[in-house]
Amino acid sequence: MVQLHPVRVRTWDPEKLGDWLTKPLVNHPETKVEEDAITYPQLLGQFVGMPLDADDYFASIYDLLEESKGRLIRLSGRLNKQIAAERLRSLQDLFEMNTKERGLSPNRIVAFLDGKGLLPRLKDAGLNRRIRLVMIDILKAFQTQSGGSTTHSSFRRIATDLVKWTFNHIEPELEKLDLEKGLPAFLWYGDTTESEKWFLKFSAAFGFHVIVFDPTGKHWLETVLEEKDLPTHSFQVTGDAVLPFPEEKPERVGTVAYRATQEVDRLLHHDDSGLYKPYQFKSYLTKSIRLKTTIDEAFMLAKERAMVRPSFGVERGSVNIPVVFAKIMGIEKDRKRFWDNIHGLTEREDTLLVRSFPFIEERKGNQQFHYRAALGKNGRLDPEKMKTANWWKYGRLPDGLQTALCEAIARLVEKPMLTPQNGESFEDLQLYQFSQSMSMPDAVIQLIQQFDYPQFVPTLLFYNEEKDGELSRADANAIALIHTFGLDVIIINPQGHQDIERWIDAESIDTHWLDDRSYNEPYREPSVVKKLFRKWL
Repeated sequence: MVQLHPVRVRTWDPEKLGDWLTKPLVNHPETKVEEDAITYPQLLGQFVGMPLDADDYFASIYDLLEESKGRLIRLSGRLNKQIAAERLRSLQDLFEMNTKERGLSPNRIVAFLDGKGLLPRLKDAGLNRRIRLVMIDILKAFQTQSGGSTTHSSFRRIATDLVKWTFNHIEPELEKLDLEKGLPAFLWYGDTTESEKWFLKFSAAFGFHVIVFDPTGKHWLETVLEEKDLPTHSFQVTGDAVLPFPEEKPERVGTVAYRATQEVDRLLHHDDSGLYKPYQFKSYLTKSIRLKTTIDEAFMLAKERAMVRPSFGVERGSVNIPVVFAKIMGIEKDRKRFWDNIHGLTEREDTLLVRSFPFIEERKGNQQFHYRAALGKNGRLDPEKMKTANWWKYGRLPDGLQTALCEAIARLVEKPMLTPQNGESFEDLQLYQFSQSMSMPDAVIQLIQQFDYPQFVPTLLFYNEEKDGELSRADANAIALIHTFGLDVIIINPQGHQDIERWIDAESIDTHWLDDRSYNEPYREPSVVKKLFRKWL
């Protein structure tokens, strides 16, 4: 009868991990054998972040798997989710009993699992007993996390997965266990689901080695195991996202010059450097921050780079863009000053002037099916589902920009800027904003595509003379989305009338009242002389 007593390793050499895993158990100085009891070193280690070259990173993982000679088993992406129909029926019976009893204790649950053949039955009684004791400890930990109950909504899923994976991954390794080599190690790459975390916790508690590659630097293994200061190797950068694990070992190897360039970029062009390469953040999300300004500041800041504006910042995977969202009521008595401010913006290539309303066509038809299909499990619009849908209009854009646009739409729908109309429900309002966000004008999309987030912020300037139509609700939704994404918006109504305020709460807009009203003030083009003068400045 084998009794396992794993002792956590506190120091390690990541470069010799393959040799460490293949070394016979008796050659480790920590190993002690006393009759049936084996004390041995257990490694629970993590590789945090990733190197600059992703190909080198994945190639090194493949090298480690090869060097370990089968002692390191990759679980991530390969967990076997099959379960026999008979076992599944037995589990369902147990769940019904658990509900009727208003939550069985972990000891009783494991006793029923054992009695119904839902736990492996190995030849060695000591290993059988250890499986059951560890399962009790895991369920107790789950019970504590769930507020003292095993009737929590996720218990059924986690218990089912633990049973499946214990049979599919733990039992095969224990049946062929060679005590001279000891227990093997499980490798995990990337993020985990709740069930996967509990299974890794079970594996570690039983005595398996667990090696985690955590490219985004979340240190989640420490949280799962409730331990600090695990053996850790940190790479020089933190990944923005979990890249798909390649099914074959990458063959590309970066040249010396390539690696040197990557290192220079890391040192000079990191998120907080202020020294940014063109479109360095093309794969980042955007988040607008509305600036409260005076009218002079509104025109002045609209001509400034985002990175010199108050509250600009780059957080992990997201750029905070301070923006102008202003409504100007009326017109200045000093017409020259007024038009100089406007022409200072409209003569720029990244300003779009809109003088005719409505400027966007309202979408008709019920989009409820598309909306519901795009929702994630958390009830929020899922950018990945949106990008892959056949109704997604912006598929020609770069992938990172599509994701940022999806996220802006999701934020707008989650917290609508439009006000409900005629008894409209909150869900109807969300559906309306989702539907109208699918038809942005090409000119606006082109501005967004040209936007290099830390640099000059494109401006949408609306001059509403009220001559040919009214600013519609669909216009207001487009303006809200433009603002949410991170572009400047300035709306001028020389008559001092409400237009966008009919659709959007005025508190969401920075409103400026000027000293005059004009009921016949057509847009004034800059003179040829002024254009030439500005060109040569």
